[in-house]
Amino acid sequence: MAEIVISIVSKVAEYLVAPISHGAAYFFCFKQLNEDFKKAKQELEVKLEDVRKRTEEAERKTEEIMPSVKKWLDDVNAILGEVQKLQQELDRGRNNCFNVSVRYSLSKQIKNKAKQMMDLKQNSDFQPFSQVIQLPGITYFSSKEFVDFNSRKSTCNHLLEAIKDGTNKMVGLYGMAGSGKTTLAKEVGKKVDELKHFDKVIMAVVSKPPNVLNIQQEIAGQIGLQLQEPTQLTKAQRLSEGLKNKKILIILDDVWSKLRLEDVGIPLNEGCCVLLTTRLHDVCVSMDCESIIKLPLLTEEESWALFKMCVKTANVSMNEFDSIGRQIVDECKGLPIAIVTVGSTLKGKSIQAWKSTLRRLQRPLPLDIEDDLKTPYACVELSYDNLPSALAKSLFILCSMFPEDHEIHIEDLIRFGNGTLKLGDDIHTIGEARNEIFAAIEKLLDSCLLMNTNKQERVKLHDVVRDVALWITKKQHQEVLVDSHSISSMLVSNGHKLNDAKALSLWNLDKNFKIFNKLHCPSLEILLLQPDGFIEDIGAIETLKVLALITHGFQWRFQQQTFCSVPQSIVLLTNLQTLCLRGKQLGDISFLCELKGLEILDLHGSLFNELPAEIADMKMLKLLDIFGCEIEKSPLEVIRRCEQLEELYFREKISVIPENFSLSRLKRYVIYDSTCRMIDEYMGNSFQEYLDSCDEALRALCIQGFRIFALTSSMKDLIFRANHLWLDNCSWNHKDINFRIKQLVVSFCQEKRFIMENSDMDTLQPQQIFSDLITLRLFKMNSLEQLFEASSISYSLPMLQELSIQSCPELRTCIFPHAMVTSLPKLRRLVIEGCGKVKWLFSYSLASHCPSLEEIIIANCFELERLIDEEAALGDPLLHDMQYSHPHVSIIREILLESLHIRNNNPCSCIC
Repeated sequence: MAEIVISIVSKVAEYLVAPISHGAAYFFCFKQLNEDFKKAKQELEVKLEDVRKRTEEAERKTEEIMPSVKKWLDDVNAILGEVQKLQQELDRGRNNCFNVSVRYSLSKQIKNKAKQMMDLKQNSDFQPFSQVIQLPGITYFSSKEFVDFNSRKSTCNHLLEAIKDGTNKMVGLYGMAGSGKTTLAKEVGKKVDELKHFDKVIMAVVSKPPNVLNIQQEIAGQIGLQLQEPTQLTKAQRLSEGLKNKKILIILDDVWSKLRLEDVGIPLNEGCCVLLTTRLHDVCVSMDCESIIKLPLLTEEESWALFKMCVKTANVSMNEFDSIGRQIVDECKGLPIAIVTVGSTLKGKSIQAWKSTLRRLQRPLPLDIEDDLKTPYACVELSYDNLPSALAKSLFILCSMFPEDHEIHIEDLIRFGNGTLKLGDDIHTIGEARNEIFAAIEKLLDSCLLMNTNKQERVKLHDVVRDVALWITKKQHQEVLVDSHSISSMLVSNGHKLNDAKALSLWNLDKNFKIFNKLHCPSLEILLLQPDGFIEDIGAIETLKVLALITHGFQWRFQQQTFCSVPQSIVLLTNLQTLCLRGKQLGDISFLCELKGLEILDLHGSLFNELPAEIADMKMLKLLDIFGCEIEKSPLEVIRRCEQLEELYFREKISVIPENFSLSRLKRYVIYDSTCRMIDEYMGNSFQEYLDSCDEALRALCIQGFRIFALTSSMKDLIFRANHLWLDNCSWNHKDINFRIKQLVVSFCQEKRFIMENSDMDTLQPQQIFSDLITLRLFKMNSLEQLFEASSISYSLPMLQELSIQSCPELRTCIFPHAMVTSLPKLRRLVIEGCGKVKWLFSYSLASHCPSLEEIIIANCFELERLIDEEAALGDPLLHDMQYSHPHVSIIREILLESLHIRNNNPCSCIC
């Protein structure tokens, strides 16, 4: 009995003493608990920074962050907000250090928070961290080229029924070249996608000859699958697994011969359906299409209606227009591509031009053209002949040297066209050539000989138009040999004599393409090998003006490098004007200095030992591109001596731009100091898109540690002329930068309280300030209080589309006080992060003048209370302005509800 009593007393004591000991610990171990609390916070913040960097790296790669990572970030940001408040309580509680209840409560809280922070730190090993974002698939394409004629509507409905039937795994659409098969297939795909009959609709171009690896990559990218296997077969197996058990419509465009779907990795399972387009009925049969549908030509009235869409009739009486126009349309035989190209050529032309066109179309074509191609060939050749300049014609031919369906970067046309395009004797600079080429591209687009793409810096040729261009070169005895397996095989086997070849452009070559015997090409001006290939005795091609050994077409994004052995005989090419060794491992390049006539040297993304000092002696050199290069020795000393340069593209890993750096003749430049902090976070897709959008006016500069007001005049001029400027840890005043700038990034300028100070307003009018600014990004500005100091002056930023302010702890309560910024008509994106004193974003009146706002992202703004300051509305004079529009405030509210991302803030008391 005594043992039972002792046991009970012991257990009671345990339950009584344990809480007392914990309570005592909260009181007596306060200092240790506080140290543990601070350590846990510090370690969690370090881990948070690591995760943020991984997040930014994934976003630059257009990868999607896993939900577990997003939740972890939200949890960490939330608890750090709570910790910050607790820290404030601790600071206030120091005066009550002998208050037992206060000390007990704070100790208990910091112990709990420390444990939560340690748990979060331990649970931060994310596998996987991110995944590849699925590309948009068929929704990428626009419907603007589709005209809903009855003949198209009927065929479209038949295709939709065949696809939705469920029993047809292969559906074939065939029709003549230029009849609109691709356009119709895209439209059918978009309608299927809208009906949600499939989980995904994707499209891949096959072309001739089919490149299975490219087809696999196109399909994989649109379903978010990474193909890392080494061979075509293993990639096919991986792709097949990725498509299995998915309900997907795959459009295979421009199929020329039987394509084994197993070789690609397309499984014809329960959910998978294939729609192919081809010129040949036999292809549909050979690929076992259960439903085969022919695309008819346009009817007479449909052809006439399409023709009238393409032409203007101001210079022609209606009777003449009707008579000649209908005869021209009749010669086009109902082919959309023929009608569009001819109609575009005749836009605004006189009746004499229309009659001349009719006579040309009625002439017989050579017998070597197939019957079903004679009409489109005649129409495209007519449009070519009617081009207004020799430059436009030579540029059209240059476009044909790229692979079928290739999206051509305009920068490649400029560089490969140097010395080969017919620019005229009065064009002496690269800048003048750019302007002329851009104008010629517009003419080709207007004539429908070139097509726009979804990227403004790229154009493409319709496959029929490209075929005609290649036919024209052969007819003119200036042949362009491009992208043909038979051509490369012939060259390797016997070095065939190519008397009439003006351009030899071989894409998708493998490492086995090696020519050791002499090539006999007495007229060759352009030689392009991609991504591999080697010709030993290249010096025998004396007429060569452009040599391109490249891994990829032009792009700002960095690519993996491949080894390249440059033949030493290159020094014998005395007429060479453009040399592109892009994305190559080169080693010693000192021999290039022998090419005294070189005007363009493109080493974009390559690796080499050093830039030879003798480059400065190449007086004809106008353009030097070493953007994204890995160079063992800094090239800046050599570049500074290249006073002859008109264009410079420079960014490499080790060089710091010095304050005395300057080149007086530069007209176009991208010069980036890669040692700038946060540069890797910034150099993402939006930066590349900006560089591509600048056309001939690109002047981008990134510098750090400069006192701009103390610089030499030539360096100041380089800064002032920049339309994209990044100032990192710099000091400047308003006279040092051009307020017509388009992109401005400011980081680590710790003493800067305002971007515009009151003293700046003595010489500037408010409407002059940042009137062209499109993007403004401010990082790590520890003293920044407001954008503009003078709150009594009203500013308008009419072109601003994106504003990002990050890690600016002193930014004032309201980002846009009322009466300071009155209008942001084009603002689409607003990012506010790490601005601890911000309580609201917009004045009530400004909220009514942001009609384009689409997205607001807020993070680490712990004092945020509201987004729109309605409390100041009664005293806001702009509310009584007749221009004031209340519906825009509703738009802001709607946007905030749909597109607002708030992380690690206290919940807003209200949106507005």
